[in-house]
Amino acid sequence: MALVIRTLDRKTDREAVEAIDTSFETQTVFDIVTRPRGIELVERQLDAPLVKRYEIDEVFAAWARWRVGWVADDGGVRGFATVEYQPWNARLTLWFLYIDPTWRRRGVGRALIERAEAHGREVGADHVWIETSNVNVPAVAAYERLGYALCGVDTRLYGPYMPNETAIYLAKPL
Repeated sequence: MALVIRTLDRKTDREAVEAIDTSFETQTVFDIVTRPRGIELVERQLDAPLVKRYEIDEVFAAWARWRVGWVADDGGVRGFATVEYQPWNARLTLWFLYIDPTWRRRGVGRALIERAEAHGREVGADHVWIETSNVNVPAVAAYERLGYALCGVDTRLYGPYMPNETAIYLAKPL
């Protein structure tokens, strides 16, 4: 069966979405260098690989803000993306994007993001906004390949929950 991007159904797709392995491994992280008039991400080699797994239960939490989403499906869910449109600033926020590790680097993430961007244009968004972490170098590289650029950081967002991580924001005009 060919891979198709279809609308995510919160009820019928939940189990398959929650089964996706959200982990990633990286050999580098970004150090955040702030200057009076700018921010720079400086990639730093780690002594040992870092493996991180995101909590998938946040996707369906009562407080989750996404309103629409899509799954990459070939008879099984291989990845998914969720977004929320904010009319006041014409922003489409990509809340979640996870691809099963065996399906990464095969165009699944690109297809899901392209569908999200098309949705953004349909609803009147003028840009897509993404939050990730300074340790998720593979994601930042993937977003940059798709035309996203650094638009900010928040050194305090994760607070005591993830004290060694900094939020990185990327955006792309539509």
